[in-house]
This record gives sequence, structure tokens and C-alpha cells, in this order.
Amino acid sequence: MTTATRSDKMPAGIPYIISNEFAERFCFYGVNAILVQYMIEFLHFGDAKAASWQAMFKSAAYFFPLLGAIVSDVFLAKFRTIISFSIVYIAGCTILALGTGEDMMIVGLLLMAFGTGGIKPCVSTNVGDQFTEQNAHLIERAFSYFYISINAGSVISIWLCPELLSNPAFGPKIAFGVPALMMTFATIAFWLGGRKFAVVPPAMRTGAGPALVVFSLIFAVMLAITGVVLVQTNKLWATATILSLLAGLIFVCLRPSIGNKLPEDLHAWLKRCFTGDSLKLIGRLLVLYIFVAFFWSLWDQSNGNSWTIQAQSALMDKHLLGFMSGVSGFESAAAWEMLPAQVQVVNGIFILILVPVFTFVIYPLLGKFFTVTPLRKIGMGLFTVAASFLIVAWIEQRIQEGHVVSMWWQISAYVVLTAAEVLVSITALEYSYKQAPLYMKSFVMSLFLLSVSVGNIFTAAVNDYMVEPLKTESVSTGEQTWVALSKVDGYVTGQKIDFNGENGVEVITADGSKGPLAGTFLIAEIDVAGNRVRLMDKVYRKPVSSNGNYDLSKGEVSTYTLVGPIYFLFFAALMALGAVLFIFVAMVSKERTFVREAEAT
Repeated sequence: MTTATRSDKMPAGIPYIISNEFAERFCFYGVNAILVQYMIEFLHFGDAKAASWQAMFKSAAYFFPLLGAIVSDVFLAKFRTIISFSIVYIAGCTILALGTGEDMMIVGLLLMAFGTGGIKPCVSTNVGDQFTEQNAHLIERAFSYFYISINAGSVISIWLCPELLSNPAFGPKIAFGVPALMMTFATIAFWLGGRKFAVVPPAMRTGAGPALVVFSLIFAVMLAITGVVLVQTNKLWATATILSLLAGLIFVCLRPSIGNKLPEDLHAWLKRCFTGDSLKLIGRLLVLYIFVAFFWSLWDQSNGNSWTIQAQSALMDKHLLGFMSGVSGFESAAAWEMLPAQVQVVNGIFILILVPVFTFVIYPLLGKFFTVTPLRKIGMGLFTVAASFLIVAWIEQRIQEGHVVSMWWQISAYVVLTAAEVLVSITALEYSYKQAPLYMKSFVMSLFLLSVSVGNIFTAAVNDYMVEPLKTESVSTGEQTWVALSKVDGYVTGQKIDFNGENGVEVITADGSKGPLAGTFLIAEIDVAGNRVRLMDKVYRKPVSSNGNYDLSKGEVSTYTLVGPIYFLFFAALMALGAVLFIFVAMVSKERTFVREAEAT
């Protein structure tokens, strides 16, 4: 047995993959950054509904990698899969940019989720496929470059897209249109690198076309069944339904009476992936991914979700350089105010800083005291992300009480959150790739991405379940808006109250513009004797002026059971408990590494 000659040269296809990932992530994170703001300001969604829908979009985006992985590993290989799904991705971005209203948004987001989900497991595993035994030592560096490109793209788009959306001269069409153009560039960049990529062929060498058509039809039927379950029950049951259907399909295909009728290559791939050691590997990884799913449930709330909603309050002082006021020559800098959706940009900046800090400083330092294994990194990260939610819970408590809080406090939470991301996300990405045999790397990567989907489903479900419908007796309009309820016991000042439906009442906002009584407002005053509450607007906490007659038959009013900081403390406690349990899981887990062998020359 000969030893492959060591090579320190990075594979030729890596720059094209990095360019593609930069532009695609610009698109995805740009849309994601402004989605909640768009739903709240332009579609008048309540906070919980907007957070739930945004989480559902991300859940779908990280569910469809299951489809992309199977199409790639079995039918088309990575290059054709990425190009095909990218075209759908571009179509979704275009519809989102040019369409108006809730229905067009849903269509655009669904196509975007389908497209980005289809390429996700292929792009990241395509990085690893470029390496052989000769340069396998460069994989970690390449994945670091890959992750840096993700965050570089996100930093630029998260900063730019909120500016475009908030500027009346541009608005939603341009704010969503720029990401669409970047996705077009991403597709072209990847296509140009096609001849430089090392290719791992799909499992099916013959008859892939007809088999792909049949598989697509079956998958479409399963999605339709899941949609019915979603409408009739809830998101958690729908998730359980689609996963059960997929597992059932695999089980049926493995039975000799069915499997022997399948194309030989497809049947062989199924047997290799879902029997013996491969099945045991999937089982071990799924246990790990349960904990990673809870990590993503927390982390993704910092990415255009609950953390961004928190930053919308005027009590969150977004003058980051305000401490320079009074200093001659720095008046403009002190007056500059960051937009609420822009604060998440610091996550990408901190990633660029903390990746080398952890790689070259923290990990070597910890290595002097104990062996720094991937699972130990992940365990530390789970505790760390829980700590970040304690900070935002404290911020929310201060805001609810009416105190001004500097944005620097939320930025400090992002520092802690980003440290957790380095410990968990990068580590789990590399760990997933190395654990998987070559013939199922895309599929294993899709399981890792499925943990993101499940985490976001959980977030969406919590935002749905915490909504408590209120029995409304009447709404009194005028310079102040009072809502008479069946009871007001237990409510607190600053608590959120949502209005939905065309209820006939018009409000005058703080800037003098008019709009419907829809979306989220805050309780400014509680009249216990009269069983009524007075409203103030969510951002500026000013009295709500209104006119019109409230239509009880059309209006829907609700509040949240997880009030203020309790919401964030709920997730922090859940993650802390999960981190403790993970310690025991890590103690019994085993690791293996699979890379592509060097090709004969």
C-alpha cells in the first residue's frame, strides 16, 4: 500500500464554489433580513405571525435539502442539481420582488425555499468532494473560507437591504430585486466553474430520467398530504407527517418485493445508505441533530426574527456612536442611527473575527487542558447560546418597563451568540461531512440541514401556540384607543396585543400617516374596573389615535402567553437543559472520517 504524496495546493474549483456561495448567501440573507419588517410594515402582520411565517420560510428552506440530496446523490450529481434548483430559486426571488400582497409573497418564498433548499446539501459537500488524500489536510481551511464567504455575503446584504426597504424611493421591489440579481450572478459563477470541479457520479448511471420523474411525483403527493395535515392540525403534526412518509417510502423500497423492481443502481444505493453500518451512522447523527435543532431554534431568532423585532422599539437606543455627542467634528456620527434590521449584521462581522480567534487561539489554549473534540465544541456551544438569550431577556424586561436600553447590549448578546455559532455550526458542518461515506455525503449533509428546519418549525410552533385569542367587547376610538375585553386580570403594561382582519378602524401613526388597526400594539394602561386596556404603538410607545367603528364580526384580537422576557427565558431554559443532556450523548458517541481517495495518475 502506497502513501499519497502530500499536496498543499487548493483545488481549482474552490474559488468558483466560494463565489457562488457568497452571492447566494447575499440573496438569502438579504431577503431574510427584511422579511419580518416587510410583513409587519407593509402587510400589517402581528409580531408573532410575522415571526412564525419567517421561521416557516427558513424551515422550508432547510427541509428541501432532503430532496436536493436525493436528486444529487441518486439521479443528477451535484453540478446539474445545483444549476436546476438555482433556476427555480431565481424565479422565486423575481416573484417576490415584482409581486404584491400576501399571496404573491407566499409563492415567491415557496419557490425560494425550494430552490435554496435543493442546492444547500450539494454546495457544501461539493467543497469536500474537491479533495483527495493528498490534500485532505486543507479541508478544514476550505470550509473556513466557505463559511467566511457565507458571512461576507450576509454582512453586505443585511446592511444594504434594510436601507433599500426603508427608503421610500426604493421600497420592497428594489430591496427584494437586488438579491434576485445576486442569485442570478451566483448561478452564472457556478456554471463557469463546471469544468474545474471534481465530480462524484450519482448512484444511478442509467435510467435516471424516468426514475427521477416517478420520484418527483411521489414526493409531490407526500407534500400535498403534508399540506392537508398542516391546514387541519398544526406545524408540528405536519412535520411529523412528512418525515414519517419519507421514512415509510424508504422502508417500502427496501422490501424485496418492491426493491427488486427498482432500477438496480437505485436499489443498491438505498441498501448501502439504509442498512447495516450506514443506518447506524444515520441513527447516531440524528441523535446529535436533535440537540443541534434546538441550537438553531435559538440562533435563527437573532437572524431577522425576535431579536430584530425587539430592536424595533424606540426604547432600544440605536445611536451606536451617541457617546460622541458633544465632541466637536463628530456630531454627524453621534446622530447616526442603525436600522433595526441592520443590527444582525454584527453576527457576520463577529464570525470573521472569531473564526481565526477560535482556530488559532482558543482551541490551542483549551487543548493544553483537554482534547478538543468536535462533540465537546458543540456541547460548549449549546451552553453558550443559552447564555445569549439571558442577555436579550434582560433587555426585553427593561424595554417592557419603559427604560431606554443601548443597542450595545444586544450587540454584546451577538458576541456570545456568535461564539456559540463558531462552536456549533462550523463544527457540526465539518463533523457531518467527515462522518459520512462518499456515497451518502449529500444525504447526511441534508440531515444536518434538516436540524435547522426542525429548529425553525419549533420556533414557529411556539409563536403559534403562545397566541391567546381575546374576547373583545368593543373598541372606543378617538385621540386614545381603548379596547374593552371580557377580562384584564394578569395583564401588564407593555404587553403585546394583536389585531387582525378588516375591522373598520383606522389609526393615525406617529408620523401622521393612516393605516388599519392591524398588527401589534402595546398595552399602555389597564382599567381593571372597566375591563379595558388603552393602546399605544409598539415602536414609539405613543397613544394610538383612531377613528371608525369596530366590527366585532370581522376583527380578531389576541395577546401572547409568553409575555416579554418570559419568551426568551423559555428558550434559554430549554437550551440549557438540552446542553446538559448532550454531555451524556457525547460521552458515548464514536467518530469516523471518510474522504475521497487520491486518483491514480
